[in-house]
Amino acid sequence: MSKQRRTFSAEDRYSIVQESIRSGPSEVSRKYSLSPSLLRRWKEKYLASGKDGLRDSYSKVDPQVRALEPGRRSGRK
Repeated sequence: MSKQRRTFSAEDRYSIVQESIRSGPSEVSRKYSLSPSLLRRWKEKYLASGKDGLRDSYSKVDPQVRALEPGRRSGRK
């Protein structure tokens, strides 16, 4: 059984970081089942760059456009 990778929006990350500042990181990391190091990274990015630091750092590509790229195989395991 493999774990599904969860994704959090920038707003979700912001609210989780704010909650960790108020309630403490260990309580919040347990509540959301997050690694303490991930929560620490989000907090460091927030303190360094504000809300903009919590946005995704990669650009999203439309799957239909990606399928048209030469050399790409369709269908993944």
